[in-house]
Amino acid sequence: MQIIMKSSRETHCHFCFSETPADVVFCPSCTIPIYCSKRCQEQSAGHISRDEDTNLGYSTNVANLSITSSCKSPRSKLFAEHRHECGGAHWAAVLPADVVLAGRIIAHSIVKRMPSGKSFAFSGPNLDLVHHYDQHSPANKLESHIYAIVLLLCLQNHYRSDLLWTEDSLSQPTGYTHGGQTRNQTSLELKLQSDMPKLVLLIFQIKVNSIAIVCMRSMDRGPEHTINRGFYVAEGAKMCSVEQVRVAQALYVSGSLFNHSCQPNVHAYFLSRAFVLRTTEFIKSGSPVELSYGPQVGEMHISERQKSLQENYYFSCQCSSCSELNLSDLVMNSFCCPQSNCLGAISESTYYRSKENFVNVSLGGSYVCKLSLPDVSKVDMDMENVAKSLLQNSGVSLNIDHGCCMSCRSCIDLSSALATSHREESTIDRLKKHTFLDKTLITEALQSLKQLKKLRHPYSKALAQAEDTIAEAFAKVGDQELARKHCEASIQILEKLYHPKHIIIAHELIKLVSILLSLGDGASAAATFAQAEAIFSLYYGSHVEKVLTYMGALKKAVIDV
Repeated sequence: MQIIMKSSRETHCHFCFSETPADVVFCPSCTIPIYCSKRCQEQSAGHISRDEDTNLGYSTNVANLSITSSCKSPRSKLFAEHRHECGGAHWAAVLPADVVLAGRIIAHSIVKRMPSGKSFAFSGPNLDLVHHYDQHSPANKLESHIYAIVLLLCLQNHYRSDLLWTEDSLSQPTGYTHGGQTRNQTSLELKLQSDMPKLVLLIFQIKVNSIAIVCMRSMDRGPEHTINRGFYVAEGAKMCSVEQVRVAQALYVSGSLFNHSCQPNVHAYFLSRAFVLRTTEFIKSGSPVELSYGPQVGEMHISERQKSLQENYYFSCQCSSCSELNLSDLVMNSFCCPQSNCLGAISESTYYRSKENFVNVSLGGSYVCKLSLPDVSKVDMDMENVAKSLLQNSGVSLNIDHGCCMSCRSCIDLSSALATSHREESTIDRLKKHTFLDKTLITEALQSLKQLKKLRHPYSKALAQAEDTIAEAFAKVGDQELARKHCEASIQILEKLYHPKHIIIAHELIKLVSILLSLGDGASAAATFAQAEAIFSLYYGSHVEKVLTYMGALKKAVIDV
């Protein structure tokens, strides 16, 4: 079951979630949902059978976890996912998306269970999914109870006498004494009880298990344009940049069964409403199949990943990347060693290595995690140069404080370095805020980049982002040669933080392709495009041009140069 996000209601189809054309199709019963075509409108109303339009083609490394189906109501009408939201007060436009999604799940279950022309007792769907009710704050629990009451009233108003909640209720009468008399009280207790209403738990199940449906949007043409409108190079003065935009929210019960990893071995994406998983590496028989719930190595530091997963999913990640020391986490937010001949990283975190060869990491005095040292065979030259002190002399306890080099143990004034780094980064970020750039802004940004290189580690993410911002600035003013230089520098850093075949690298390579096309360097553009296409094929297989619809036009542009 899916629902479009409020921010995308007027710009994206409410069924397939693609960007809508100028002439939209409305729901025949109300004007709330809009569709990109008559077909999507009919599918939303349930006119597509269970076997139609769901075959993605068989592949050994693809799993389709969504089936478009239709269910008939007692009056032989096909189920429309938002019919219970039509007419009257538009409560679905007011309530949060996860609450409205809960209403759709309930409504679908009602239609499936409702005997012809008769009232029935209904207790809600039984979803075998975690809800972590006991770990939510009292305020969140109270809020969800209130939303559940409002949602039930809205559903009762639509179904009238067809809906009778007899097995569970939203509140449990309890007795209390006042003035010597016993009265009945409706209690919204803030602790999980065995008879807690299923509707409340359903809302929490959606909060914890729902998946964001995303599309790719161009960052160069403004929010009104998306990358799936086609590739372009605007007079050779821009890079082709894209970002993921959350357009809808969905609950896939099968998809919720997969564990998280910060270095997943499967990639998740969407074809309309179909949730597709594709392996990105060989997985041995009996090994876990793991996807990412969002946080990934290279994208976030281990402390940020742990915090995000704890706050949103209520668990501490123990995947291989969160259990073993890795290069990306060592260098992502690090500073460079003051010794010119040392590639060691200086971190804001404190690392304590025990005699048992475990490393305890703390940040700002707070414990973050315990990591094992990688096997010698996994330690490459980069990692050894970055953290020589941690990796050598096994069996010896060692403490490396924040602000100290993990290789030669030289120290810097970390607070001063942080302040200077933030100031220089802010100067560079000013380039993003101006549509028209003058020579002074770019000159100042280049000076800041020079200072940043003296502070930040060569593999740090701050440096990669700075190089990317300056590359885009040079592309805007038409200096494609310098744009190429800084874009390539950014990619080289990102390959250290992620890995050379990560999908992030492919998106960055597409930026480089647009610059090379502007330079008229057809051979380099073709080679770079082939590299990006190979990575995208690893993640999307034969669906590359369905998900990234600009790829066909870009390929033609590369061939025509």
